[in-house]
Parts: sequence; C-alpha cells; structure tokens
Amino acid sequence: MRPLVLLALAVALAAPARASEAAAPAKPAKQERKITPSPSWVSVDPIAVAILRQNRIQGVFLVEFGLDVPDEALRAKAEEFLPRLRDAWLRNMTDLGATRIRVGRQADLDVLTTRLQTTTDHMLGGSGARVLLLQAVVRER
Repeated sequence: MRPLVLLALAVALAAPARASEAAAPAKPAKQERKITPSPSWVSVDPIAVAILRQNRIQGVFLVEFGLDVPDEALRAKAEEFLPRLRDAWLRNMTDLGATRIRVGRQADLDVLTTRLQTTTDHMLGGSGARVLLLQAVVRER
C-alpha cells in the first residue's frame, strides 16, 4: 500500500511542474541584423577563416558583407541558395586565407570583392546580385 501512495504523491507533484513547462514561452526566433531598410538587401552572416602559414594558424580573417539584389525573383533565389552560397564563399575565403592573406598586412579588398562577386554570379547563374563589403579584418592569433 505504501509504494502506491508514494507513486500517487509523485504523480500529483509532477503534474504542476509539467504544466509549467508546457506554458513556458517559446524561444524567440533568431533576430536578423538589418544593415539597411532597403528591401533589396540580403544579409549574410560574417565569415571567419584561418590564416595558415606552414600548416599553422597564424591569424583569423573575418569578412562581413551582404548582397544588393534589386530583382525580386533573383533575391528570392539568392535567399533560397544562401546555404550553398555561404559554402562556396567559405571555400573561396579559406583558399584566400591560405594563399594571399598575411598577418600584419591589410587584405587586398579588390581581390576579395572580385572573388566574392565571381562566386556569387557563378552560383546564381548570372549577374544581378551585387556584393557589398562591410568590413574585412585580419587579426593575429
């Protein structure tokens, strides 16, 4: 009889706890950081890659940019392809960090922008999305 009473007591005490868990508010969705109120702007999360020399990490290369896509259909495609675009940009920036970026020197922004733009055009199947660079930082480890 005693185990049955203890089980009933445990169930009675656990019921209000479960109800409060169910009533807990859901986590808010990830808030997108909007740089501009322009509807043609597509935000891109910053990309950080290692700067390698002789198979050792010498620093970090951080690139922050976005896309200006005036065409609504192309903007929808760019937003849909964003994970693939990010992968292509990441591979391209990793190569750049291993070959052309040096700690203690400023990054060549023309080369950086050209590579990002070329990758974007290739992935989207043509021009129409313009890469706008916000910042490029080279940090020593």
